[in-house]
Amino acid sequence: MKVHHFAGALLAASLLFSALAPAQLAPGQRHTTPSSAEQLSKDTETLRHHLTTLADPFFEGRAPGTRGNRLAADYIEFHLRQLGLTPAFPEATTTAEGATSTVPNASFRQPFQPMSARPPYGKAETPVRVAEYSIGEAATSLTPGRDFTILGYSGSGEVTAPLAFAGYSINEGQDDYSTYVKRDSLKGKIAIVLRFEPMDKDGKSLWAGSRWSPAAGLDPKLRAAVDAGAVGIIFVNAPGADDDRAREDRLAGLELAGSTLKVPIVMMSQKAADALVRAAHPDGRSLLDLRRGADEKGGVIDLPNAVVTLKTSIQRPSTLTDNVGAVLPGKGALADQWIIIGSHYDHVGYGPVGAREQYYGQIHAGADDNASGSSGNLLVARKLAEAYRGEHAPENTRSILFLWFSAEESGLEGARHFANHPTMPLKSVSLMLNMDMIGRLRDGRFEVGGIGTANGLEEWSQPYWDSFGMPVKATRMGAPNSDHYAFHLKEVPNLFVFTGLHREYHTPADTVDTINAEGAARVADLVYRVALDAASRPDPFKFASATQLTDEDDEPAPAPRQVGGLKVRFGIMPGDYAGDDGVMVGDLSGPELPAAKAGLKAGDRITRWGGQPVTTVEAWMALMMKNNPGDEVEIVYVRDGVEHTTKATLIASGGARPRQ
Repeated sequence: MKVHHFAGALLAASLLFSALAPAQLAPGQRHTTPSSAEQLSKDTETLRHHLTTLADPFFEGRAPGTRGNRLAADYIEFHLRQLGLTPAFPEATTTAEGATSTVPNASFRQPFQPMSARPPYGKAETPVRVAEYSIGEAATSLTPGRDFTILGYSGSGEVTAPLAFAGYSINEGQDDYSTYVKRDSLKGKIAIVLRFEPMDKDGKSLWAGSRWSPAAGLDPKLRAAVDAGAVGIIFVNAPGADDDRAREDRLAGLELAGSTLKVPIVMMSQKAADALVRAAHPDGRSLLDLRRGADEKGGVIDLPNAVVTLKTSIQRPSTLTDNVGAVLPGKGALADQWIIIGSHYDHVGYGPVGAREQYYGQIHAGADDNASGSSGNLLVARKLAEAYRGEHAPENTRSILFLWFSAEESGLEGARHFANHPTMPLKSVSLMLNMDMIGRLRDGRFEVGGIGTANGLEEWSQPYWDSFGMPVKATRMGAPNSDHYAFHLKEVPNLFVFTGLHREYHTPADTVDTINAEGAARVADLVYRVALDAASRPDPFKFASATQLTDEDDEPAPAPRQVGGLKVRFGIMPGDYAGDDGVMVGDLSGPELPAAKAGLKAGDRITRWGGQPVTTVEAWMALMMKNNPGDEVEIVYVRDGVEHTTKATLIASGGARPRQ
């Protein structure tokens, strides 16, 4: 039934397209004035249709490697075909004799394997999930789904070992708090690890003014237990915590979360864990008793009366995903030059990449982020195709490449893949326009970044902002956390349109009912007019270097990807959010930032930060939470297999920019 409904949606959209051809525009003039109210009304309905489809729960949040992501790519490709656009990418073919050749412009897809190949794209195999414990000769078997579930952090394997209570499993907390006095405190044992961090009698954090501090993060505490020698982990919601996850004792969600460790890891219900602790402790103490002890001080407590068996098997399918693209060919003397219009169509699915911990396991529809930009891109493609083919079409126009990127949420991976494997010389690209989160237009929140990325672009673009109908905050450089930035690093002039953050950002509440579809259509109309005029402009835009962009009075627009709590900025874009052997430097965010000044380069792998080991991006973020502007940090990194050491002086974050 769902497949039939989806096919019906595609047919309805194709009929809608044929009915909404835009009015022809006069030749030789710049289109600085917005389209008519009648045209914008039609555009709004077109955009609303696309957005409602892409943000439907049927697509399950469009995470790379998932069925929903592939269906979203199918949907976009369907409409590109309906518009009669040319496939953007080559395709390899093999003859009967085994010879291979590449056919240009044969595919709308550019497949790639994201480096962030970790759950949510994995799942546990049901038949081999086992957790049991024995007290003396008596064995107790636990029921999957009721008593425990496998965490996405888990490795595959089987282990039988004695039990130990590891409290909150925190290496270094506030006030010299530490669970592990000895580095091998858990050697050869299965550890019980509590969620959250030391709390008061009311279940509130002792270390944070509201909710929890970074010390409560799952990734660092699970890794700390493994580093201390644990051969398996039983994770439990801390009883009595002032948190709905503990009150409801939620087991769902975290089975999809995290970077893979090499030991079996299960999450056990409070009831089952309490029964286990009472039976295993020499004095019969409860789980709540042990939690209260861990609130006061760290340490590991052996539970000698129990032997536990954990058996897990994790299957992780390929996360292969696609950029989707189509070409609107130019004409005349400018046809070999290009305009690129981009948006990312992926979102965070069920988590964990990009999702907040309390929402793991719930569908994140991503209506604003970024079904809005993807729908706007489809609308712009239709409007430009009509304009290029109309009676008054310009005689000389640049070719236009429409791109929908995947795996943006895990580090601009799709955009970086295209920028590293372009279908044209990037020097021939006059302008790249990026639409990310255009669905929440309201007064004072519309931003356009990048007007300083090309010589003359600021002056040329000002009439469009003046006529938009509400104030436009135009900054010389767009925030370095959306797809345009991958092109910026390749010295391609770029503009980034964005309608601001909101409380629904990266939560399951980012749904269609929160979208200002009329506002999104206005933003798309703006991009359409800028692109149309840039495409026929006789002279190409020329990239302005970073030194030309320096303007102390012009702070870049707030980023649509924020990591709360960071007071400092370092200046890298991690290249791999899934690894557990350090932080890969994907790109540098600018030559003036600490990372570049410290001599780091793309491809380096950071393994230590301020004397502490770095395993994952999450662990590195937790370390940076402790840094202040002006701190000098010693950094150990690996380049070409050789370990190096450098130092960086951190600067203020200026709004806690993401991916640092």
